[in-house]
Amino acid sequence: MSEENVLLKISLYDGNITALLLEAGQIFKVFNHQDSGCISYGIEAMGQRWFVKYAERAEAIAFMQNVERLHRAVAHPRLPKLLNSIHTSEGFALVYEWVDGEVLGTPEFPGKEGRSSPQSPHYRFRQLPVHKIIAALSAVYEVHTYLESEGFVAVDFYDGSMIYDFDRDELHLCDLDCYAQGAFTLEMDRLYGSSRFMAPEEFVKGSRIDHLTNVFTMGAAAFVFLADEGSRDSKDWLASETLYRIACKAASADRKDRYGSVAAFYHDWLEAAAKN
Repeated sequence: MSEENVLLKISLYDGNITALLLEAGQIFKVFNHQDSGCISYGIEAMGQRWFVKYAERAEAIAFMQNVERLHRAVAHPRLPKLLNSIHTSEGFALVYEWVDGEVLGTPEFPGKEGRSSPQSPHYRFRQLPVHKIIAALSAVYEVHTYLESEGFVAVDFYDGSMIYDFDRDELHLCDLDCYAQGAFTLEMDRLYGSSRFMAPEEFVKGSRIDHLTNVFTMGAAAFVFLADEGSRDSKDWLASETLYRIACKAASADRKDRYGSVAAFYHDWLEAAAKN
């Protein structure tokens, strides 16, 4: 095997994905239950690991090419590095660095019942000490403050976008395929995503989707992990009253009542989190 793995040095492959992966190394993990039409793999060779995401359906390929543009435009330590893109004879693949951890929302534990299973990453994450959950959420907000500054709007962010390493208490974000460059008008009846994280305007055709939408999503994420299944009732809130008020403002149904930016929300969140 050459010093540089085939996954990193080619852009075209005249064969199917299985042949390419077997040429590259050992397949140690397969993620084949996604509803996106993609299938992903963990590949290992010569002591190195990579994450390979692959699609054949046109719509899924379009989303992967969208996130390729995002990764070419931004860089953040909590976003796994995109190392290469490859067109095969049947589809399209993205090669990322491998990051350790577990995705908090997975098809293996679907719905509320799955999230309530003691074996699920989502449940185990919510059982962590509150200060660790707050720290992980702060990392999410840091990344989205950065993406906001680069002009990107989050679409379809949910717990399935969060990779958490329980051994190191480290968080990375993944699956940003639907993120948009700039604000846009919703041209469908409902935007992609989990309703637990979605703003009211994401359910109304013709609505503007922008940084204020993302402010709501960030606030909703706080309720998902620091309350009972996203409850807005203060009695279900696990953190300080100040953080509760900040999350409530972010997740206001009325856009004009929210923070004016993710950055402004993150600033207040960080100040209050330091005193939690």
